[in-house]
Amino acid sequence: MPKQLSALFFASFLVNLANAAISTMLGILIANEGGSQGDVSFIAAAYSIGFGVGCFAAPNLARRSGVIRTYAAAAAIATITIIGLEALDNTFSWAALRFVMGASIATVLAVSDTWINHEAPKDRRGQVIALYSIILGLASIGSQVVFLWMGSDAESLILYFAALMNISVAVIAVTKSEQPVMPPATGSKTALNIPSPTAGLGAFVSGFSVSSTISVLPFYLTSHGLSVSLVAIVIMLLYGGRLFAQWPVGILSDRVDRRLVIISLAIPAILVMIATAVIGDGEGRAFTGAQGSVVQIFAFLSPVLLGAAIFPLYSVSSALAFDRAADGTTTEVSSTLLLLYSIGSVVGPTTVMITSSVIGDYALQGCVAAVNLVLVTVAFLRLSRIQAPEEPSPSVPIPENSLKMVQQAGKISEEDTS
Repeated sequence: MPKQLSALFFASFLVNLANAAISTMLGILIANEGGSQGDVSFIAAAYSIGFGVGCFAAPNLARRSGVIRTYAAAAAIATITIIGLEALDNTFSWAALRFVMGASIATVLAVSDTWINHEAPKDRRGQVIALYSIILGLASIGSQVVFLWMGSDAESLILYFAALMNISVAVIAVTKSEQPVMPPATGSKTALNIPSPTAGLGAFVSGFSVSSTISVLPFYLTSHGLSVSLVAIVIMLLYGGRLFAQWPVGILSDRVDRRLVIISLAIPAILVMIATAVIGDGEGRAFTGAQGSVVQIFAFLSPVLLGAAIFPLYSVSSALAFDRAADGTTTEVSSTLLLLYSIGSVVGPTTVMITSSVIGDYALQGCVAAVNLVLVTVAFLRLSRIQAPEEPSPSVPIPENSLKMVQQAGKISEEDTS
């Protein structure tokens, strides 16, 4: 890989590490301060709305102000919002700050995506996207180390997370890589296009499940008696499942009908959610081994299985959509997929927030299991009526919430099948 990419990868690593750590920290803090699952879901929905806005607004900002100025401004705003989380301590203030933070983080990552694609060799862009996805996954895992290190004192490190944002700016500022020049806007609006209903629903369900889980799970585990360190271990295992599964799942989806792969991802998600609901208030005892070693082993395997199911779903759904996309439409298809993922990221926490007043602590399990059950039903129906394409496009692990990366994956798919 070109040496110039190392600085861009490192900057993205720092941003994702800080953001993932804050997501976990907020859930723990809200639980410790007597908040509700509705509170944490509301804050998560605000973040997802902001992130979606940032994803689609970033290209115009970069085109108007330049890539490096846009990056620096967005990182500075993210830093301010992190400091604001330390200064303010009510749900509505945190929701507003997370909305702004979501938009700024999305802008930072969108600019990084554009720059990485610009520097990547044309014949190796698929490998670059895959490596970038791995780096972001490692950052998410590494973000939980601070909670293992500091335990309940981890919240005192929030200003260090702000510092990581500024360090990423310094890394970008000294890179030898020439910043890309954004092409002028064409003036035409990108039409929405989803050639596969299963793929569209899969992208939505992935956003729904991932956003709900990573935002609500730290709160849920803390309120059910797990220590900060154990919560961090569970979240690490969740992200570890994503990192472990993305390559095997991608290889499998290139060899069998992708709808079968989607079904095989959704069913474990349903089973894990049902199992954790059955365990209920016993999570604390399950993870500490008080209910026996068999239950403890299952307790630690369940987040791995869940992460291996909900995270790769977006990449498989994207590959399925690209299989059926007409020539020259992958840009529209990829934009539609990201839009559906973003909508799911907002609807997920919002649904958990609404249903928590009815089914209480089990709103997360009920909502995630329900949407995955709908996905399994639709995939089975489509499988029985529509044949798989004879020459499927290659699957590429795609970072979630990355417009440029999913568009590039679509172009690679179109080139390989042409």
